[in-house]
Amino acid sequence: MKKALKITAIILAGVAAVTSVCFIVLYSCGFSGIHDFTEPCDGQIKVACIGDSITYGHGISGWKKNNYPARLASILGDGYHVANFGVSGSTLSPEGDQPYVNSNQYQLSLDYCPDIIVVMLGTNDSKPENWKSSEEYLSDLDSFLDSYREVNPNVKIYLCTPAKAFLPDGADDSELTNYDIQPSVVDGICNYVKAYAVAHIVEIENIIDVYDLTSSHPEWFADNVHPSKEGALAIAELVASKIK
Repeated sequence: MKKALKITAIILAGVAAVTSVCFIVLYSCGFSGIHDFTEPCDGQIKVACIGDSITYGHGISGWKKNNYPARLASILGDGYHVANFGVSGSTLSPEGDQPYVNSNQYQLSLDYCPDIIVVMLGTNDSKPENWKSSEEYLSDLDSFLDSYREVNPNVKIYLCTPAKAFLPDGADDSELTNYDIQPSVVDGICNYVKAYAVAHIVEIENIIDVYDLTSSHPEWFADNVHPSKEGALAIAELVASKIK
């Protein structure tokens, strides 16, 4: 009996150790979905980074320090508090397969009552099952931004174009890339975002062209969709230059 209990204890300890190692690996590479949130200090300008897996930092080695909101926090300095509210797989559309507005992070980002929001959503909206039309996308964007104005009428809005989505070598322009993303639709969404920013120039603090930044750097995108830590740093530097 004692021997059996000892063996059971050893097995359970082994399982726990393996589970712990797996979690550490998943967390360190941005696959866990867990957020590393700290409370802002008095007087800090609150910056909410809102988006999908590109904002969250999916697949980035050394995720905690290298996701773009974390790098942005380092660049902006102690006068700012930057929070990562990215949700992998999320869509701007409330009718999408994983609407951002249905996520816990959306409600938390509203409760955060940010002074600044940096919004980058649209990559997952390009999936065939999610994409409807430019009119619906822009209508959803309008409603989405209004929800942050309701919690802070003075919120500054920085609107990002989605990052470039790359096709596999030799693929036709009409084909899908990884995760069922349609690069041609992402291209269109970038144009719609720019047009929206121009039409709402009074309400939008700045347009941040992440698409243009990333379009000439396929080496940042091992899976054709998610930027590496080098890409995340470049995005953070661009965002910081606009905020500052």
